Amino acid sequence: MIINRRNFLIAASAGAASSLPVARSVFAQDPYPSRPVSFIIGNPPGGDDDTLSRFIADQIRADLGQTIIVDNRGGGATTVAGNLVASSDPDGYRILCLTTSGIVQTVLRDNLPYNLESFAPIVGIGGYPMALVVSGQSDIKTMDDLIKVAKSPDGITFGSAGAGTLAHLTAVRFLKEIGGNGVHVSYRNNPEGLQALGGGFIQMMFPSAREAATLSANGLLRVLAVTSPERTSNLPDTATMRELGHPDIDSMLWYGYMAPKGTSDAVVKRLSDAIARGVQSDAFHQKFGPLAFQEQLLTGGELRDFMATQAQRWQTVITENNVKFTD
Repeated sequence: MIINRRNFLIAASAGAASSLPVARSVFAQDPYPSRPVSFIIGNPPGGDDDTLSRFIADQIRADLGQTIIVDNRGGGATTVAGNLVASSDPDGYRILCLTTSGIVQTVLRDNLPYNLESFAPIVGIGGYPMALVVSGQSDIKTMDDLIKVAKSPDGITFGSAGAGTLAHLTAVRFLKEIGGNGVHVSYRNNPEGLQALGGGFIQMMFPSAREAATLSANGLLRVLAVTSPERTSNLPDTATMRELGHPDIDSMLWYGYMAPKGTSDAVVKRLSDAIARGVQSDAFHQKFGPLAFQEQLLTGGELRDFMATQAQRWQTVITENNVKFTD
């Protein structure tokens, strides 16, 4: 058989065409997720955002068909974690657990390299009310006792995990309402601050109701009030701030999950649906319901509006109380 130039070109073209489906399959995008997903947590292991995220990760592993890695990147009052995710590829493999304190940082710090618009919101899940606590060995036994100390010439010392954290701003707001004075002591994280409180190095703190209930049960702390509208299931004998005449002290430690800006709507929905199912599971309710967790699932525009409202609310507190952050 004689192969002329025309026959050769026809044969070559046919061969190339037959290989095209193979070539397309090589470059086709893998279904999401095709590898492990990381939840980036802005606090050390053991905190509320960490314990919630670890449980959710276990709940949704089968749903997503991939391992969920919980990666603690503490520091800078959650801004180390926030910056890491904001600057990551928008592929859905690094997800931030954003907290109320993380929202506050975006309006407190002028030099922060990201803001809330740097994220694609996935889902808000709710959170814990806070609790006003003192040392279990303190002479402060009631709200009246605490107000008396706060109004004294020396004022009261209070702690938090850093400037602009919700514990810090809630204490500042409370002291302004009662006409008291306070000295803020910043710690690396909440457990360190609570340990200092239990040891008598500071006099007051606002942890979550979950942390407060655990540490009051062994006598380390005394809980004077909770910030929820109604008494919590884990502290049924503790009055609310509203009952004690302070209805505006209603802070909640809120948690939501964020992807980098530019993440596709399909990936956001895949994660949102999976996380929501995890939070609505019986296992989640049985674990966190008794700890006073208050579920509030938000997505899309509702979630963006909630985040913007929180930012504005705490911006007002920062401005009114001249709260400053300096590196």
